[in-house]
Amino acid sequence: MPTKKANPTTKKAATKTTKVKKTVEKPTLEDFLVEIQKRAYDVYVERTNKGLSGDELSDWLTAEKEVKEKYNIK
Repeated sequence: MPTKKANPTTKKAATKTTKVKKTVEKPTLEDFLVEIQKRAYDVYVERTNKGLSGDELSDWLTAEKEVKEKYNIK
C-alpha cells in the first residue's frame, strides 16, 4: 500500500513567541513603602497560616524583594 507524502507547499503556522516586558510606571517613595507594607502583611498571614517560622524582618525583606522585582528596581 503506497504511503501519502506530505505536500511541500503547505506552510506551517508561525509558532515563535516573544516575551514582551510590560512597562510599569515606578511608584513614588510613599506608594512604594505602602505597597511593601501591605505585601509584608500578606506574607506574614501566609506564613502563619502554614505554621512556618519567621519574623517581621524576613516578611518585610521578602515583600521588598517582590515589589522591587515588580517595578524592575535594583
